[in-house]
Amino acid sequence: MNNLVAEVLRAYGFEPVQAATGEEALRVVAQAPPDAVILDLMLPGLSGYELCRRLKGARETHAIPVLMLTALDRNVDRRHGYESGADYYMTKPFSPEGLVSRLQGCLDRCREAAQATAPLSLATELTAAVGSLRGINALATALYCRTALAPEAIETLRSGLIRIAGLAEKWALGHGGVAPVRLAIDLDDRRVRLAFTPATEGGGQFLAAHLTPDAAIPAGFTDAGIVDRIYSENTGLVLEKSLVPPAGP
Repeated sequence: MNNLVAEVLRAYGFEPVQAATGEEALRVVAQAPPDAVILDLMLPGLSGYELCRRLKGARETHAIPVLMLTALDRNVDRRHGYESGADYYMTKPFSPEGLVSRLQGCLDRCREAAQATAPLSLATELTAAVGSLRGINALATALYCRTALAPEAIETLRSGLIRIAGLAEKWALGHGGVAPVRLAIDLDDRRVRLAFTPATEGGGQFLAAHLTPDAAIPAGFTDAGIVDRIYSENTGLVLEKSLVPPAGP
């Protein structure tokens, strides 16, 4: 399959570099960072999921788009892929045109994120669905590309938001499949702002259980330095991080 994908890419004008294992892929990326990574999940040794986490957890490689191409087509596999940081998840069998189209889409989105200077605004009803996870990954990419925040802090935020999404998914399963909370993300050159508000009548109960200033996940954001202000607003909770360097003495 590795050779087949390489042949398809060459036919469309790309210059693929192949790696047979996750460890070899890390060495290849370190020697000459590629424009994108097409990644199988069932690799010998280091798994595709772990390889993706390592690439997306480092400032030097986070902006490299990762397209997962795999035979694993269950919803849980897709979620695991996006939780690992993937930009896109595609299943086999595939058409050459479909693969190239999705690869180009990943390249374009990541290039736009790296070059963007305008304020970023995203909004999603937060669950463990693919759309929510892709929105969380888009925020992480923007923070890597547009701020000096430490990679550890960004990954703490990303993993914490994924944990909240998982809790929201479990809540929704017991409440008619309706997401309990809506997340609005705003990023500009002065701050990053996360606003959680109820998405349904019972969403306030979810907020009270998991999203108060003293709750475990928001408190963990503060401890990691990713949030420096938490406050209630109307019926929701707002987390903010200033991106303006403190004034000198």
